Amino acid sequence: MEKTEDRRVRKTKKAMSAALAALLQKKPLKSITVREISELADINRGTFYLHYSDVFDMVEKLQNDIFEKFNKIISEYEPKKNIDTLFPVLVKNFELLAENAELAKCLIGKNGDAAFVDKLKNVLKEKCFSEVNKILKTDDEAKFSYFFQFIVSGCIGIFSTWLNNGMPESPSEMARLTEDFIVKGIYVLETDSK
Repeated sequence: MEKTEDRRVRKTKKAMSAALAALLQKKPLKSITVREISELADINRGTFYLHYSDVFDMVEKLQNDIFEKFNKIISEYEPKKNIDTLFPVLVKNFELLAENAELAKCLIGKNGDAAFVDKLKNVLKEKCFSEVNKILKTDDEAKFSYFFQFIVSGCIGIFSTWLNNGMPESPSEMARLTEDFIVKGIYVLETDSK
């Protein structure tokens, strides 16, 4: 009986998450109501309130869930002396995005939450790029800060574009392309066209 209940709860939460994602594609978060989510998810409002206190609580809990998974991936990443070993961590991030595609598309899209994106960037800076900075032994903090912003903003752009295009490439293909852009820059396009 317990497994059935767990399955039902997961199914209900998934329906509510899909409803929220669909609504976020049309309008900003502050304009979305519990009633709209409930109707679209085909549940009653009482069911919504069993899980969340309001729409913002729902978003916060969904963001925290994705963020915890993202944080775990980043925490397990150990940069080596050669920084072109980004593929494993990138592929895991693309897989995470694929598993949460509709919601991720909204969270990092035009109606998304800038605070959520900043939270992701901060984790990357603290746990990933600080280690890369030590390996590279860069003394110029300003230059490294620009490099970090360039790479992370580029990655967010790649994530968003891939999600909005319907994820035609596999997470592995996207991880390889992203790693190549980070490590080799524009020269990737030159070698692809030959």
